[in-house]
Amino acid sequence: MSQRNPMNERYTSDKRTGTTRKSAASAKPKTKAAGTVTMGTSKKTPQQRKAEQKEARKKEQERQRELDRKYYKPDTERYKKLKRIWWVSLAGAVVCTLLSWLLREVQPTWLAFVCLFGAYALIIFAFYLDFSKIRKERRAYQERMIALEEAEAKKERKEQARMGGRIKDEAPDPEPEPEKKPSLKQKLFGKK
Repeated sequence: MSQRNPMNERYTSDKRTGTTRKSAASAKPKTKAAGTVTMGTSKKTPQQRKAEQKEARKKEQERQRELDRKYYKPDTERYKKLKRIWWVSLAGAVVCTLLSWLLREVQPTWLAFVCLFGAYALIIFAFYLDFSKIRKERRAYQERMIALEEAEAKKERKEQARMGGRIKDEAPDPEPEPEKKPSLKQKLFGKK
């Protein structure tokens, strides 16, 4: 950068010849007090909607996990029958697979492939049973148990309301505990 000439009259005179410019900031319009504060809109952004949907899905999954923990194995005859068929189909698939390996050495290869395809068919059938029939049976059992719990809770609330708000678990005065016999140590050295 070049140095300006110090002999220029701008720098030698005592009198100011010009004025300085105002800053560009003073040319900007003034903002009102609290003008930058915006009120929340009633419409939600896509991210907010997505977050709410994700939260709702998490809650539903947690509720379903809790139900699965509580009521996973129904005690109905239909469920037991389906489970037996499921186990038989898996065992049959294992047997067919073993036969396909053993028959490869003794019989023609096409017979081994038939046994292998039979094993695949049994495995697919086991998946079908588990993902459709058995799952529907579990869901129906869970719904029955939830309805039963709600009915019991409703009955309990009615009973509490009938008793005037008194809590059902509230017991009258507990029975006094019988006195224990003093041990030999307490007899010899006194009670502590």
